Amino acid sequence: MLIPLVKNCFGLDVSIDYFRWKYLNNPAGHFIGFIAVESETNEVAAYYGVIPQTFFIEGKQKTIYQSCDTMTHSNHRRQGLFKRLALKCYDYLKENQKLFIIGFGGETSTPGFLKFGWKKVFDFRYYFKPNLLCQSARFYNDQEKNIFELQEFNKIERLFQQEESEAKIVSKRNVIHFTWRVSNPLYDYKTVYFSKDDKIEGYITFYIHNNKILLFDFIFNSNNSEKSLLLFLSNLVIKNKYKGIVSFCQENGNAVKILSRNKFITNPLNRGPLSNKVPFIFFAEDQVMEKFSEPNFWEIKSYDHDSL
Repeated sequence: MLIPLVKNCFGLDVSIDYFRWKYLNNPAGHFIGFIAVESETNEVAAYYGVIPQTFFIEGKQKTIYQSCDTMTHSNHRRQGLFKRLALKCYDYLKENQKLFIIGFGGETSTPGFLKFGWKKVFDFRYYFKPNLLCQSARFYNDQEKNIFELQEFNKIERLFQQEESEAKIVSKRNVIHFTWRVSNPLYDYKTVYFSKDDKIEGYITFYIHNNKILLFDFIFNSNNSEKSLLLFLSNLVIKNKYKGIVSFCQENGNAVKILSRNKFITNPLNRGPLSNKVPFIFFAEDQVMEKFSEPNFWEIKSYDHDSL
């Protein structure tokens, strides 16, 4: 039912496998969604829904929902369907004591969310290393002798467990969720790891899109793993003549500190390639929103974004 709606709203061709993966196979639980159907044609006019993910809030495990795939068919806009479906969803979550939703705001949807009472906490933006800045990596090819493709994700479970954060709200990866996350049928994810003396010290997960490397996820437990794995990506850029490496990160977050010291840059202008910022917003009970309104309370990764 949603496939024609996705095509109409986003111009994307997706299969039933994508929705099965995203809405039904999620190890954190099933989606919660609401649709509006045109009675005469049975055409799906609009959809609003959320998917669950496990976060730790002040050290306690909790399910948070992410608003995603907000869609209204071009034949049915300006009828208030987005508002009606969204409020229906919020009422359902509130009645079941599950009202804690995050979102990555779109250009057209963010103003509507803010009118509903959502709060913007910070921006996500693109950090990139263009082909020119990758060229120096050709002098460090010896680093690759410690890098291997990862086939069994249980090998990096220890890295998930050891990852630390000072943030009050942070997602925690585990092998089951990671395996599901990188099985998104839209992309061909690759994971490689750095190992020294039979000890895995870090990994990166990436995919190729529009002749660029999209750095999707990483953990580095040593300076050697950080330097070697990011140089590995730079050498892939050189070898395959890609445009560069791109990562989508929480502005001023911990990931940015790592990328910045490895020659990743941003577009400082409000126009041009990779210049746009995406608001990170959330909605919950009033006291919860007041408590967690500061950017430094959160650590959100590109891994947490439903569309990457």
